[in-house]
Amino acid sequence: MDRKVFFALVAFAALLGYLYLVFAILGPFLRSLAWAIIIGLATFPLYRRLRSRLGHRPLLSAAVMTPAVMLVFVLPVVILILMMTQEVTEIYQLLGQEVTDAGPISFTQLQDLPLVRELAEQLQPYMEKFGLSFREAVQMGTGKVKGFLLEHSTAMVRNSLAFTVKVVLMVMALFYIYKDGEVLLERFWSVVSIPEESRTMVAGTVKRVLSAVIYGVFLTCLVQGILAGIGYWLFGLPSALLFGALTAVAALIPFVGTALIWVPAVGYLLLEGEVSRGLFLFLWCFALVVPADNLIRPFFISGRSQLSLLVVALGLLGGLAAFGFVGIVIGPLVLSLFGAFLDLYRGQLVLPENGREE
Repeated sequence: MDRKVFFALVAFAALLGYLYLVFAILGPFLRSLAWAIIIGLATFPLYRRLRSRLGHRPLLSAAVMTPAVMLVFVLPVVILILMMTQEVTEIYQLLGQEVTDAGPISFTQLQDLPLVRELAEQLQPYMEKFGLSFREAVQMGTGKVKGFLLEHSTAMVRNSLAFTVKVVLMVMALFYIYKDGEVLLERFWSVVSIPEESRTMVAGTVKRVLSAVIYGVFLTCLVQGILAGIGYWLFGLPSALLFGALTAVAALIPFVGTALIWVPAVGYLLLEGEVSRGLFLFLWCFALVVPADNLIRPFFISGRSQLSLLVVALGLLGGLAAFGFVGIVIGPLVLSLFGAFLDLYRGQLVLPENGREE
């Protein structure tokens, strides 16, 4: 074997091994870094304006911009997740004691609730077949819920700590993206040697799709919050405006989303004896609020990103399945860049060859 070929293969193998080590080190934090890059790219025009107002001082501008962005975009979601964790902990502590007349949950008060009393009357004949009373059934149910929460409480604490670490890393990465982002971008383009026209097209595609996804996500959350707020107002839930705003914020949380707010709202109406209002609110949210996430968002993103609705839908669903919530941004971006690179290949290789053949 030629020595040059041998040393080239050794260098290539060493490069692959080094890239594997880099991936092993950064792998647990790739999603945090991806969110930092996404937020940084989406808000970089605002950073440029702030930097110009502060006398073109990158360090000071990044130190001001980073906490401002975190307060506006990230802090509401973090607070909502912490509130959920606290509520689950309180429920576990509450269920840790028996449901008796002497306990924190008065069984007599529980039976006095209209919905519970009606439910007990309907279920009592069936429970008698198994030799159970309503009190015993409630105590068994609370025991099951307590066991479930106990089983998952350790994982919840561990995930909360991991989430905190990832948020801190995201904040640090976002700071350096603002401070050194333009320098890093220039270094990247110096390695990827493509013509200036192609570079402009790729950069324009990234900016267009990224802004469209951010615009679509937040506009969809706003629509969901408005629809939910209208439902809360129509069916007599107190503080409909506040709960509508909370629903809009909760819509940012993957998988559970708006259900974090409207499901307890339905439960509140049912426990208050407003069965018809609770059922109608459930139908309203299930038919209008929940589908808005999957139906309205692709239309918003498609119109602004100049991508077909099919590409946006595939990118959203496929990205969500492959990468989690961050895939909502990565999916459409990857598909749009794939189309852009195909256009580059077609323009630089296929068309010139066809021209020479003619």
